[in-house]
Amino acid sequence: MTAIATPSTARILDLGSLAAGTVVEARRKNEVHYRGCVEDTAPGLGVVWIRDDLAGHRAILSLDEYSIWHVAA
Repeated sequence: MTAIATPSTARILDLGSLAAGTVVEARRKNEVHYRGCVEDTAPGLGVVWIRDDLAGHRAILSLDEYSIWHVAA
């Protein structure tokens, strides 16, 4: 499922800067594939787990597959 990208966002390049509860979007080719709150991160592995608002399930997102964007609440 895709959604329209939120205009007021900033790209996350360092997953270590994310905290639980931060709202993020995962994009591929500027299409939003996931949007939700961060539950956990593994910066050394380049992955973040979120609770996806679009589908309602937990998703693991890799920086190899998606660009991660902070969404202003």
